[in-house]
Amino acid sequence: MNSIKFSVVIPLYNKSECIERTIKSVLEQSYPADEIIIVDDGSTDDSVTKVEALNVPNLKLISQENQGVSAARNTGAQHCSNEYMAFLDADDTWTPFFLSRIEALISRFPNMGLYATRYQKVYGDNEFQDAKIALTKWDACGYEMDNYFAVAASGDLPFTMSSIVVSKPVFFELGGFPRGEWMGEDQSFYINFAMYSRIAYTPVIESFYYQGTQNSACDKAPPQQLCPFAERLLIDIKEGRVAENLKPMVLKYVGAHICDLAKRHIQHRSFEFAAQLLTHPASRKKPVHWSYYKFVALPLAYLSSFKGA
Repeated sequence: MNSIKFSVVIPLYNKSECIERTIKSVLEQSYPADEIIIVDDGSTDDSVTKVEALNVPNLKLISQENQGVSAARNTGAQHCSNEYMAFLDADDTWTPFFLSRIEALISRFPNMGLYATRYQKVYGDNEFQDAKIALTKWDACGYEMDNYFAVAASGDLPFTMSSIVVSKPVFFELGGFPRGEWMGEDQSFYINFAMYSRIAYTPVIESFYYQGTQNSACDKAPPQQLCPFAERLLIDIKEGRVAENLKPMVLKYVGAHICDLAKRHIQHRSFEFAAQLLTHPASRKKPVHWSYYKFVALPLAYLSSFKGA
């Protein structure tokens, strides 16, 4: 009998085309999930019908009015009966060994708040790409990740929502998922664990993060302000809530966000706002990116806009 039991929370909103694939990846685990909790967040397609047709005995379906993904995840967490909660988005999947890998991490590092594996991005139906993660350790058996901000500031995030499991007591102690944030909810969640709890990690790929096409929502509509998590981190630093040893990594993390946002505005010819972003002191914490966008990409894009006019 497995002593470590997992509850799997899947927020669902209009994912008819992929929800069956996601659920099947949970059912195919070599270390079985104890329960699957799907929170339908007001779907208007036949997603719920497809879930019900699978007739999974340990699956609980909860319906609520549309409130957003963070609210759906929080609802699911409230209905979990086990100490360890896995969050799996309705369009992502796991390898058959995800929960087994996490169980091994928990056994090796029993006092962490968050456990995570590496992942691959999937474009279209079958284009798999390794995430560009700036890892400093490659121990397949896992290790404590004590430099989340440094890793996240130097490439892709080290994990996604579909490649983590969290301790239920720590989850509620840290307040669960933030509500009312217009972008960056997942990063806000990770930051809480990085700053106020502990993270165990394995660089083994056990999760697949489906991207659809190569054009993200952020590329289509760049926001006109920093994401709430970045604004909050800057305030935390100013008011002394960030430990001195973490400040350089946290500022670099915020700088990476600012430079990425500037890049997106350059691509969309929002030159004035891109230039404004690159005057932010934190942007210089990514000196190579800052220099390139300020002195190369921005001037070239500005000049090309005149030629194309």
